[in-house]
Amino acid sequence: MGIKLDRFNRIIDLSFFSDSGQTEFITCPRHGQKPNIEINGTFTMGVNGSLGLPAVDVTIKNLYLDLLSQQYSKIRIKAGYANNLITIDADINTMYQQSPSPEGTTVIQCLYGNVTLWLDSYVNLTFDSGVKLGVVLNEIKTKLKANNIIIGQNAKELSLPSSMFYEGTARGALSYLEQIFEEQKLNLFMQSTTLCAICIQKGDYVKSHILEYLSAPPQQNPGDTEGMYRTQITAPWMPELKIGDVLDIPSQVYIKNGSLVGGATKRQKMVVTGMSFHFGTTGSTNSMTVDGYIKRD
Repeated sequence: MGIKLDRFNRIIDLSFFSDSGQTEFITCPRHGQKPNIEINGTFTMGVNGSLGLPAVDVTIKNLYLDLLSQQYSKIRIKAGYANNLITIDADINTMYQQSPSPEGTTVIQCLYGNVTLWLDSYVNLTFDSGVKLGVVLNEIKTKLKANNIIIGQNAKELSLPSSMFYEGTARGALSYLEQIFEEQKLNLFMQSTTLCAICIQKGDYVKSHILEYLSAPPQQNPGDTEGMYRTQITAPWMPELKIGDVLDIPSQVYIKNGSLVGGATKRQKMVVTGMSFHFGTTGSTNSMTVDGYIKRD
């Protein structure tokens, strides 16, 4: 199989928006010399943590920008390969210059999603025992202004074991539901504007993807979780991959306890629970590290 040339045509388009209506755009040419832009992202599963939202950093080098004086509050990032771009809408947390323009570096630290809604959305939930999980999530979805709900097959079967009374933030309600269904291994998280509910260790997932190449053999820890291998892989960034998806990966060999081992099958399916990536328009900056589970044979 030949190398896909589109993987070398890397694109990052940036759009900035202020509360007063001002906008500014940096568009990456599809051919020829490109501006030096990099993005770093970290996506993790779960609703706990300091903010519970994915973090994305944008670094722009050697390009004059008058961004700091405009007080931009939101950014839209379109990134990926020429025929495979994703859109990330984020709130700007911090913007600063590491060194003066025009031959300097501007860093933009963002949170992926609507921070205000995530932190401040308030819900008052009262449900009887036996109510399906989907009914409860639909109420939370409205408060978070999520566009959609995805519920895995195993999660669809879940019903409240007792009456539920909750008053507080919407993200706190999601955390509370994870505690209620802890034995069922329920995972609740946001994929952009989609609220997801799946039971990973029961076999649920959101979407399926095929990864043809890895940068190194998978690393497996067989003893981490009952019935599952905790696995980590590295590969060129796959923009469409999200938390909760299944990734079909090569598994002819893998690393176990520091040693290279022959795999029993040529390919295995890995459910993604965490991902970090570093992607740039120039040079060799293009990688992702993915954490997840592979079901034991």
